[in-house]
Amino acid sequence: MKCKTLIKRIALSLSAFLLLVAAFTLYANIKVEQAAKKRIYTEIDSIPYNKVALLLGTNPLNRRGRPNSYFTNRINTAAELYHAGKVDFIIASGDNHIKEYDEPTAMRDSLMAHGVPESRIILDFAGFRTLDSVVRAKEVFGCDSLTIISQEGHNARALYLAEANGIKAITITAPLRAGRWVRTRLALREWLACDKMMLDIWFGKQPHFLGEKIEIPEVMKQKSYSTADGMTMRIIEPKIVKAGIDSLIVEFSNTRKDEGMTGEWFRIDKKAPDGHWQELPYYRKEALCVVFNAIGWIVRHDTPFQMTVKPWFYKCDWTPGTYRVAKTFSYPPYPRTEPSDTAFVEFQIR
Repeated sequence: MKCKTLIKRIALSLSAFLLLVAAFTLYANIKVEQAAKKRIYTEIDSIPYNKVALLLGTNPLNRRGRPNSYFTNRINTAAELYHAGKVDFIIASGDNHIKEYDEPTAMRDSLMAHGVPESRIILDFAGFRTLDSVVRAKEVFGCDSLTIISQEGHNARALYLAEANGIKAITITAPLRAGRWVRTRLALREWLACDKMMLDIWFGKQPHFLGEKIEIPEVMKQKSYSTADGMTMRIIEPKIVKAGIDSLIVEFSNTRKDEGMTGEWFRIDKKAPDGHWQELPYYRKEALCVVFNAIGWIVRHDTPFQMTVKPWFYKCDWTPGTYRVAKTFSYPPYPRTEPSDTAFVEFQIR
């Protein structure tokens, strides 16, 4: 009799425990699903811009030693996101706990093979788990907003982690090409992963490693305009500008059928607090005698033309703010009886 009572109590306890686990799992997944609403994107064109994307790592090879479609699709999505101008930098965050297993380097190499410059890829070798990758993005790399790249279920969980850590995040979903059995197995895995993630958050779980902060530079934001239709100018190099500029490579584009012409002369202005533009002061007295050669360069229709400007005669200790390069140009007929037009490109120094 006592044995039956004991078995009954054990069965009831086990049933209650399983019911509790099921309720907790349901709660965790509903919370994750609600947090992810309207923040998961499937189309590159519709996703808003973010300075940094967080590419979550996975094994480049599957269990059979063949290319892993999850890895390949994440790389393809990340490269498309960059080339569409939706992000400036990509944090490749993955596992590198042993020398022979290196997800971040594999991601970097694959991204570069897809045309992403190495200078725009930041390696995070301590992204052992999703929690590590997300928290390190903020605490180590200083990201308060992110575009996260992974497959759908993983993205929802990463979004919840980001929100719990004060990060404004959105995600782009990499394609998931798998059969019904694989999708079912992954769904069950994500449900259980949500349980663990929720417990980690409640108990204040931290990444394995944090370390010194790493600053992600600002990419130059430009604004081009001119006093005449047809001619535009933009800065090609450097793409990242900080105080102290040795030279700028600018590119003219001409959409008119007529050939345009530009010369050596240029001017650099800074926007004052009242919104007016003021030319930078000269660096030394002899700069007052600076002379530009009377050379004319042709800017042909739909044929970009590049040239280098070297502002050596302006003061080098430029303070943070908004600046612009001004260069004159003209269209026929020649010789002109009216003043030349001017093309401008604004840029930021931080």
